[in-house]
Amino acid sequence: MKPPFRYLWVLRHAKAASEAPWGGSDKDRPLTARGRGDASALGQRLAADPIDLRFDRGGRGATGPGAVTSPDRVLRPELAVCSAAVRTRQTADLIVDALGGEIPINAFRSLYSAEADLVLQYVREVDEGVDSLLVVGHNPAVFEVAWQLLADPAAISGAVQTTAELSDRDLLEAHGFPTCALAVISLEVGAWEDVAHGCGTLVGVFKPPY
Repeated sequence: MKPPFRYLWVLRHAKAASEAPWGGSDKDRPLTARGRGDASALGQRLAADPIDLRFDRGGRGATGPGAVTSPDRVLRPELAVCSAAVRTRQTADLIVDALGGEIPINAFRSLYSAEADLVLQYVREVDEGVDSLLVVGHNPAVFEVAWQLLADPAAISGAVQTTAELSDRDLLEAHGFPTCALAVISLEVGAWEDVAHGCGTLVGVFKPPY
């Protein structure tokens, strides 16, 4: 029986070189040594048993407040979807290699310059046998995808926002989304095709160093 939710791991590519190799274009920029290190370190944390990340919706790091989800209840990615740009593909490869290299990676040229709506369309077309998906892409699209999927507090009847308990969207914005930043979102849907704005809950948001 399929669970009534899905997990989406939204990852911005790791730090890339400021210039492409001679004769290349922006999409050919490779990861820097720092970028490779960040992606590898994140992959190693995902490969740990249980997952070596504190799933704290407060988004304030390991010592911050917030409701913590047990790592053994968060499903590791079972499929990776990424832009075909060199820096996104290298990031996805390093994550998947750390996880044992058994996760398929689907790279699409159209995701290189995609806006959030197109990224979400790819999410909605994921096979229903997949319960947990990793998307590796570029800003601003990946940040906008995460932000759009989180519930809008203004749309929740009777919602009260305090400084002690910010909305998921506010927490995401406060945390920022630098290179190799990761947002983990639980989607309250029974099928990927049902993914819509506001259907998600922020499980955790992370950034280097890992």
